Formats: sequence, structure tokens, C-alpha cells
Amino acid sequence: MRKIGFLLALSALVLLAGCGSKIKAPKTADGGQVAIYLLADRGIQPDMSNQEVEQLNQVGDFMEKHFLGLSHKSGYAATLIENKDQFTPGPGKYLLSVKVKRYNPGNKAARILVGFGAGAVSMDTHYQLFAQGPEPVLVADDGVGSSRDWIFVVAKLNEKMLEAVTEKIKQL
Repeated sequence: MRKIGFLLALSALVLLAGCGSKIKAPKTADGGQVAIYLLADRGIQPDMSNQEVEQLNQVGDFMEKHFLGLSHKSGYAATLIENKDQFTPGPGKYLLSVKVKRYNPGNKAARILVGFGAGAVSMDTHYQLFAQGPEPVLVADDGVGSSRDWIFVVAKLNEKMLEAVTEKIKQL
């Protein structure tokens, strides 16, 4: 039952990703789509408990799908890749490497019963955007906390990241 609720929430957010969004992908010099290759590191460490690994995998799955959906709705050609070797630099092609630095699932009971920020969920990320050279053209850290569900934290981080990436690509 819990999984069905998650899948419904995931489906709704993926469908709504970018609805009303003001993020618009720039075009390549010849008027084509800019391509973003997403390389995600969920931040899983060998000393983590099974529950922590499960949570990070759940967050990572949603983060990747939501980012791809948001990117497509914004006009990017976005692809998830598993390693850096799958990215071939070229005009209009960018590699976005994202790492979950910290994830705190908070306490849902405290969020519901106490409110006022008690039991808040939070997440910090580090991301780098690469163009044609070996050095990143954008490096940033970001974090979001919420007294709502973790899905809202991930969605907000993705929106902020795509906005920053879009602004940097427009400057290049």
C-alpha cells in the first residue's frame, strides 16, 4: 500500500514537472536542442545501514526521473548516464554531474504532530557542469529543507539546479 502511494506521488510529480515552469532551454547555434547528460551519485557509503541505502536509492530514483522530466519539459534533450565515459563532449552537449552530499529524512511523525519545522527533511547536493573542456564551467552546492515530504525537497533542488545550469549555458 505504501509503495502504491509513493508511485502515485512520483507519477504526479513527474507529469507536473515543469508545468508552469519558466525554465526554457536555450537552442544550439543551428537551432537544435541542447543536450544534458546527467551523471548522478547517490552518495551511498559502505558504512551506511540498509535503511540509509534504501532511502538514498529511493531519493536517487526520484531525483533522476524528475530531473529528466523537468529538463524535457524545458526543451532539453536529457539523458541519464551511468559513467563519465558515456559522455562525448561536443557543441551543444553538457555533462551534469550531481552528488547527494547529505540526506536527512527527518521525522514524519514530528512533522505531522508538532509542525513548525520539527522533523524537517533536508538534502544537500554538489553539482558540476562540464562543456567541451576537462574543467567544469559551473560548480555549485545547494541545499533545501522542508517540513513537507522529501519529494518536495528533491523537486526544489532539481528546479534550482536546472535554473542555474540554464543561466550558465546561456552565458557560454
